[in-house]
Amino acid sequence: MNNRQYVRAGSDASAGVSWINIVLGIWVIISPFIVQFTQFPAAMWNNVIVGIVIAVLAIIRTSVPRQTGWSWVNVILGIWMIISPFALGAMTTAVLWNNIILGIVIALIATGSASSKEPATA
Repeated sequence: MNNRQYVRAGSDASAGVSWINIVLGIWVIISPFIVQFTQFPAAMWNNVIVGIVIAVLAIIRTSVPRQTGWSWVNVILGIWMIISPFALGAMTTAVLWNNIILGIVIALIATGSASSKEPATA
């Protein structure tokens, strides 16, 4: 495998991981309506807005694979998803577990994407 093929393979790997965060971002957007916690407007709008940002940043990351900063922002948003039920006072089991699980998965995937090191092209 020559250097150019290695760079392409690394780019495909980080893009693939970012696609997972795109799907998770979409779930964050629709989760208040599926899990039915729309009775908490702050938690609902938090998830809608944060989900949009997560998905958009993951889309940007797939189109610009060498700029890992976008994934680090998604790590921060994943951590916010974990904290948000406590900060917003939406302490039902559905909100709590939905956001904690999503936050952990999003942060881990974004960390993996942000940590991917790709060699410079020759």
